[in-house]
Order: sequence, then C-alpha cells, then structure tokens
Amino acid sequence: MTEFDPKSVEYLGLLAREEDELMPGAQISLQAAEVALGEIADGVIVTDAEGVVTYCNPLIGELTGNLVGLLPGLSLNENLRLYDDSGAPLPGVLPVTGADSAPPSMREFSACILRPGEEREPLQVSVQVMAVWDEAILKNFVLILRDTSATRRIASRLSWQTSHDSLTRLPNRQFFESELQKTLSLCNDKRQHHVLLYLDIYQFKVVNDALGYGAGDQLLVQLAQVLRRCLSSDDLFARVGSDEFAILLRHCTLEEAGRVVARLRETVQNFAFHWDGSDSRVALSIGVVTVDRHASSASQLLAAANDACSAARDQGRNRVKLFSDSRKVVEKRRETTWVAEIHAALREDRLMLYRQPVVTLKGEQSVHHYEVLVRMRGRDGGVISPGLFLPAAERYGLIEEIDRWVIRRIFAYMALEQRLGVGGFGYAVNISGISLGDETFADFVLRELTDAGVAPSRVQFEITETSAIDNLERALIFIHKLRAAGCSFALDDFGRGVSSLAYLRQLPVDYLKIDGSFVRNMLEDEIDSAMVSTIDHLAKRMGISTIAEYVETPELMEKLRLMGVDYAQGFGIAAAASLPEISEPPQHSQVGS
Repeated sequence: MTEFDPKSVEYLGLLAREEDELMPGAQISLQAAEVALGEIADGVIVTDAEGVVTYCNPLIGELTGNLVGLLPGLSLNENLRLYDDSGAPLPGVLPVTGADSAPPSMREFSACILRPGEEREPLQVSVQVMAVWDEAILKNFVLILRDTSATRRIASRLSWQTSHDSLTRLPNRQFFESELQKTLSLCNDKRQHHVLLYLDIYQFKVVNDALGYGAGDQLLVQLAQVLRRCLSSDDLFARVGSDEFAILLRHCTLEEAGRVVARLRETVQNFAFHWDGSDSRVALSIGVVTVDRHASSASQLLAAANDACSAARDQGRNRVKLFSDSRKVVEKRRETTWVAEIHAALREDRLMLYRQPVVTLKGEQSVHHYEVLVRMRGRDGGVISPGLFLPAAERYGLIEEIDRWVIRRIFAYMALEQRLGVGGFGYAVNISGISLGDETFADFVLRELTDAGVAPSRVQFEITETSAIDNLERALIFIHKLRAAGCSFALDDFGRGVSSLAYLRQLPVDYLKIDGSFVRNMLEDEIDSAMVSTIDHLAKRMGISTIAEYVETPELMEKLRLMGVDYAQGFGIAAAASLPEISEPPQHSQVGS
C-alpha cells in the first residue's frame, strides 16, 4: 500500500475533532493544513460520516475534469463517478448510510475516471479510502486519488499551476479569460444568457496597511471560500487581480444574477475577518455585465465589467453597477481605447489637417474660405475619421491638446502660403468648448498668431452654439480678444439648441452656420425650409452672414441661393481633402571668387 503524505496525516488528525471544539490556534492550524493539502500532488476529498463532501483540494478538479471539483455539500457517491477497466461503473466509493457492518478503516483499489469532453484514454487512478474515528464514533471519510501515470501526474500539476492562483487556489485571470472567450463564442442568438460579475474588496489597501500583508493574504483566502459557497457548480469563479475576483454565471438571466449578487453581498456583510485578536468588516464593489453576442472579446467584457465595478466603488460600500447593454459596453470600451491611441498620435505626429471649401452663392461660385478639419493617420497608414476619436478626446480631456496642435499647424501652413505668395484664402478653425473655457487659451492663440506672422483677417474661428452658451463668459472674452486682433467668428450648428435666439444677441459673431439637419431635407420638408429661411432672415437683420451646411446636391444649392443664403458647404460642392503640399524652395548660397 502506498504511504500517505505526512501533510495528509496531519490534516486527518485535525478532522477528528469538531470545528466548534477547536481553540483559535487550532483553527489557524486547520487553515494551514488545508493550504498544505492544496500543495500535494494527490487529489484529496474529505466527507462527513454521511458521505457529504466537506473539503476537496484543487487536484480533484484536474483528475475528474471538473474545474471546481466537488463542492462542499455534494454527495460523494452521487458525484464521483469511477469505472473499472472495461468502462463499467463501480459502486459508490463509500458505504451507504445505515449499513449494518462498519466500514473498514482503510481500503485501496484501482479505478478509471472518464472525464467529460475528452476523447483520450480513461485516467487510471489508485483510490485510498480512510475512515476517521473518534472514540468509536465515525467522524469523516478521507479519499486520496493518485494518478498512476507519472507523466500525467507531472503534467496535471504543471497545468494546474499555470491556470490557478497559488494563494486562493482559484482559477487565475488567464484561465478565466480563456473560458469566458469560449462562452462568448457560443453566444449565437438571443436565447444565450450569461452574466459576468467583477468584484473587488472595498478599501482592501486599508487592511494591508493596518494589519500587514499576511493579514491581507489571509483575508483573500477566507473571502474566496465564503464567496464560493454562494455559487453553483456551473459558475466559474476566479481571482483576476490583487484584490479582484470575477464570476461567470453561465446560463443565467439578469434577474437570476440579481439574486446571486444579493446573496454575495449578504454573505460578505455577515463575514467578520479575525486577525490578531481583532475583527474587521469588509465590503464589496460589484460590476455586472451581460455576456451576449454583441460583445467582441472576453478582454473587452472584463474591462467593461471592471469599469462598472469602479463606478460602483465610487458610490460607496457594497454598491453594484450594472452595464446591461453590452453594445453600450463595447462603445464605452472603444472610447477608452482611443485615449491611448490619441496620445500616441500626438506623440508620433500622426494627426493630419484637411480642409473643405466654403463657397459664395452670390454671383459666380467661388471659394470664400476653407474650414480646417482634423483626421488621424492609423498605424496601418489609413485615415481615421474624426467621428471615431474626437468624442473620446472630448470626454477624456484631450481635445484641448488637439486644438492647440491644430492652431500651431494651420498657422504655420498659412504663414508658408504668405511667404510663397500662394493661396491667400482664409481658414476657419473649430474651437472646442473645453478650450473655450480655458482662460489661457485666448492668449495662446494670440501669441501663436503673432509668432507665425499670419494676417488675422485670414483667420476665422468656429464655436458651436452649445459650447458658447455653456461657457458664455469665457466665450465672450475669447471672441472680443480675437476680434479686436482682426479675426472673425462663426457660430456653428445654429438652430440645434433650444436657446439659440435668446443668446444670439449676446454673441458678436460674423457668420451663422445653419445646422445641417435643417438644410439636408429642406427640398422635401417645408418646415425645414421655413427654418432655414427664418434663420437667414434673422441673421441678415443683425448684419450676420449665413453659411448652409450639408449641401449635397446642385438643386439644394440653387434653392439656398434663391433664398438669399450667403455661403454653402458640403459634399455636393467638394469633400474634405488634405492640405495641398507646399514647400519653400531650397536656399542656394553664392560663393564669391
């Protein structure tokens, strides 16, 4: 008979006593013994006298092909399937409760395990069963399962180590992400219901700082154990960060997930962490994300769930944040990934300037000025539309840096045009609301304008109606400073906001750009046509010129001309194109004789 590992024997001695009879020091030994059992290269299962599992070390999961092994509370005979060499099922490992004859203290036999989803040969194991007695009372059964194949034994251990966290014995982030991706790949229709939970321990750093890292590690171990009891055998539970856990609730609706979350929160609220004579209470922050066919990757889902968890943490203790629509999750993650890309584009000089002509509608059609537009050159050389990265730049505070980059580049280009005597057109530059609200921005523009030597009359600034109203005081300061220098201003997207007319008298602008949503359909929609006519008439009474956006057909341009609109811009006239390349001729030095 194979000898037992000494660590196993130590653990069996501890199991012979009821847990409530143990002194605090003995409880710590019990935890240490469980950790020791997790380190040995045999599968270990402990049951009570009725054959109900009370402990299962991680190697059982590897041997049986079931990731979570046998959870506490399960019947061993019903859930551990063993077979003989011919594939016939063996009877239950443990004697049936109430059997007349007492079980032997020790027995050993060979068996096979047929793991689900595997087409390879059955796993050959030796099984040792030990009955633990205390004063003639049967207390526990302990099973030791050993892979009789040395190669398989080593491979199994290595496989477990690469896919599990050594502290909590839970699957690690790499394994969890892989399993999540597999689940996601099977979400082909609306009938697939899975939910991802992302948990972190609220203010875990306080425990580490106050009690030490040893206490923090023990807290993680204990908390992992109590959380696991709230889950079913089909759920995947992993440690994915220092104090972060993830749970995949397979085949679970949001309503069902809500009940699981409530159970997790209640369990943690009732959990007290004992350390060095004191009790500590902990709390969770939980992010919830649905797993469905709209998500593109497991890493994206995990990142979104982490974001939801962070939002929950910002709201206080034991809070939950739900991102139920994975399409919104995808969009949010797409925005955040643009932040790094924008930083890289600025650093690597991958932003590009385009221009689109604004033409006069009076007399012979000709270019009046150009609107400056920004694009990004992708890492593959392709051109990225501003609609993809500018919203993220505005949301995450990068738009002002882009505005300043545009100002420097277009002024340098205009200065070069002046030196070469080409072009001479004016350029309209868009200013974001964030830059408009920066009290230093006007002085920055004036300084760049002076340093470049560009004629201010060639420079026009476009500000949106919304940003002007939101930053009215700053907008007025900016407009007055730059108009005093000789620049002109256009109010962009006019008519979109509900306060357009109320604020127009306060903003000293030279042009109104009529919102394209009215212009585009004015041939078919009388109300849109009336709106354009009303805005144009109002602007004329105030001495302001009008520019129509989104002019896409000659018929539309003709109607605008007859209506009296001054200028037009849109794909029906010309699409945006990159700035024409110009360069100063090389300087030739003359060498005297």
